[in-house]
Amino acid sequence: MKPTTLLLFSFFTFFKLSAQSHLPSLLLQLKRNNNDTSKVNMLGDIASAYRNVRPDSARYYVKQQLQLATRINFVYGIAKSYRMLAELEMAQGEVAEAKKDFDIALALFTKEGKKLDIASAHNGLGGVALRRGEFTEAIRRFLLAQRLYQLSGNRSGIITAYNKLGAVYQQMGDLEKALTSFNKGLDMDKSFAPSDRTGRLMNNIGIVYFGRREYQIALDYYLAALKKMDKPEFSDIRILLLSNTGDAYEKIGDLAAAARYQKAALKLIRERNLKEYEIGILTSLASVTGKSKPDSGRLLLNQALQLSKELDQRYMMLDVYQGMINLYKQDENYKAAVETLELRNLLQDSLFTIKKAKDVADLQSSYDLSTSTVKVQKLELSNQQIRFNRNIVRAFAIFMGLILLAFIFFYIRTRKLNQQLMKREEALKQQQSELKKLNNFKDKLFSIIGHDLRAPITSIVSLMEVAEINHLSEEEFQSFVPKLKEQSNATLEILDKLLIWGKSQIKGTAYSKSAFNAKELITKNITLYKSAAAEKEISITDHTPQELMIFADMTQVDFIVRNLLANAIKYTYSGGKIELHAAIDQLHGYNTLFIKDNGVGIAGDLQQQIFERENLSLEGTASEKGNSIGLMLCKEFVEENGGKIQIESKLGEGTQFSVTLPSVKF
Repeated sequence: MKPTTLLLFSFFTFFKLSAQSHLPSLLLQLKRNNNDTSKVNMLGDIASAYRNVRPDSARYYVKQQLQLATRINFVYGIAKSYRMLAELEMAQGEVAEAKKDFDIALALFTKEGKKLDIASAHNGLGGVALRRGEFTEAIRRFLLAQRLYQLSGNRSGIITAYNKLGAVYQQMGDLEKALTSFNKGLDMDKSFAPSDRTGRLMNNIGIVYFGRREYQIALDYYLAALKKMDKPEFSDIRILLLSNTGDAYEKIGDLAAAARYQKAALKLIRERNLKEYEIGILTSLASVTGKSKPDSGRLLLNQALQLSKELDQRYMMLDVYQGMINLYKQDENYKAAVETLELRNLLQDSLFTIKKAKDVADLQSSYDLSTSTVKVQKLELSNQQIRFNRNIVRAFAIFMGLILLAFIFFYIRTRKLNQQLMKREEALKQQQSELKKLNNFKDKLFSIIGHDLRAPITSIVSLMEVAEINHLSEEEFQSFVPKLKEQSNATLEILDKLLIWGKSQIKGTAYSKSAFNAKELITKNITLYKSAAAEKEISITDHTPQELMIFADMTQVDFIVRNLLANAIKYTYSGGKIELHAAIDQLHGYNTLFIKDNGVGIAGDLQQQIFERENLSLEGTASEKGNSIGLMLCKEFVEENGGKIQIESKLGEGTQFSVTLPSVKF
């Protein structure tokens, strides 16, 4: 588990477990109590005791609390019910529902004039905004809460607000402001006896220094916090501190100490039965142990992977897969590393798709069905020719349905835009531009269907007709399988890129821009294509610096690097070479990545249209099939992230693509 993840854990889901010990007494008192108002409060206490270990039970009691408070018209009790329900929804990732319930709670607390509860509702809405990446709104909410605490003279609330503001700045990448906010909170906290809040502040300060790579200072804060948090009631924050201490020792190079602290964190987590957080600790412990004992590291990672699958924690599975890749690379088992990397990429792509599912639900559903059908066809090719032909026809019909859904979607969107043109005269130019964009997309879509998709599907149908008419023997039929597989893969590749392009055209699609180190992303993609390059005896040399920072959508940048690297391999002769360089421009806040090959090159008259849909894709040096969608997508993604892409090429001498992207947020 990474330190930033641990900060968010402490920020959103840090609940005291000691409340569980009061449950039997609370349940007994609830049965004996005849006062409805008192029962409302007790139901809230029971829900609080359950919410970290049995969320479903917590929700049950909150809903009982809400029903009773509504029946007796206890407005303050209703408000507290909605607030706790929103907190439970946040813990389960139901952000939209949480915002709605926090808004209701805020309105009711305001009606009742409860300043401290109003502040808590603003804190909750600030947490919702932070989850959504709406940093300005999160800061506004936390400042409102802090102001209310100041007016009420509630120093404890002010400290909490400093902690939350620090977390926002930390997520924004402004580590200096984060450190200032955390230190202000810690200075005020010194007037109180040590509490779990003290531990969280010191933990978060350590995380900021860890992010600045000042590992020894981070370690000093973690160790100092552990000394203060030495009582049983602080066991929860100790889990965070122990794991972060292990991470710091690992960075410093003391692997024995790192393993010792990670094991101590794992022991506490298992005592609390916090399986979700056990995954992260197992992954961190495997990173430490695997350096000297690879088998032990793999065993821990397999445990983490199994637990991730049981709990359906797919985002945490990404870290587990990365840990496996690192161990395979350490053992020089590059085949297993590449296979695991492919699994991780598939999972990452699926999570990206899920994130956008609400915008393209119908389109995505049809696409998934189409992809599944193609996979089934490939698996059954060698066994049943008739079944294979039937599935091809079915896949084609589903694909046509997908296109129909896309047209319906864009037709509805165009109609809505036309209605807005009639009602909002001031927005006329902007809406006309959107309509033009959609019409261009429609034309390009027809072009792709007619040019890129028709060819491979026609080849598949032709091969099927030959097989059907000539009554081929099993041996002759088997010779058709590679050709059918090649055409199916070409169709599937085009469908993949078509879906990515379709998503990028949808107005309102949210891209998650952040500052990240592109060196890791480049290394990952070089590893992914290492086998393909080796088959053509092509050398890939990476000269990019370790600190190549980019501020953009990581998924889109990953696609850009992957596509340009694949093209370089495709159009480079056997025995050629590919080089990657980077230029750092700190003054203007932009960095440039260069991908250069000594392949076939591109004629000058073709370079003008290389990024356009009308570009004619050529076969690679080993007769690899291609399409013209990839470079068009690269250009769109680069421009969406505020950058530019350029080409320099000479026919017969090679090609160099340069991608310039922001390194800081403007």
